[in-house]
Amino acid sequence: AIPLMKRRQSFFVHHAWFIIAVTAVLAIMGCHERRTYHHYQPVNTSCWAMTDTLRFTPENIDYEGDYRVSIGARVDDHYAYRNLWLVVEQRTLKGLRTAHRDTVNLILADSHGAWLTQGVVLHVAEEEGATTRLEKDECYEFLVYHIMSDQHLVGVNDVGVTLSPD
Repeated sequence: AIPLMKRRQSFFVHHAWFIIAVTAVLAIMGCHERRTYHHYQPVNTSCWAMTDTLRFTPENIDYEGDYRVSIGARVDDHYAYRNLWLVVEQRTLKGLRTAHRDTVNLILADSHGAWLTQGVVLHVAEEEGATTRLEKDECYEFLVYHIMSDQHLVGVNDVGVTLSPD
């Protein structure tokens, strides 16, 4: 018969990798931010006109409740401003009504023109907008357009919307 102490050591040795793997997976899952929707759309390569509205339509809402709406943009060195003012409109598709409108200011460079964002070719900035309530059976559309004084912006490559459960 194997003594009790050797049986315990033997159990741990044989199952150590399994225990470590399960612990690692649980740790990674616990640190992973739940995102319901995350999508970037390209902007017209020549310029982004004030009248060019980007439309984002999340297909699946995980659950009914409050969501954080984050807006992001990727710009290159041709972008001439230190910030980017955007309007985000949340509409319901069933009722065709505007449920919420928010203005977001993405700050991209300091007062001397040095980029504040990471990136060599593209500079990415994200800003958290308002929290909104989404219903599970409703269809939503998020419209994004710029409200800069320059009607046609050069250097904006992509704009994105992220919805995260609050």
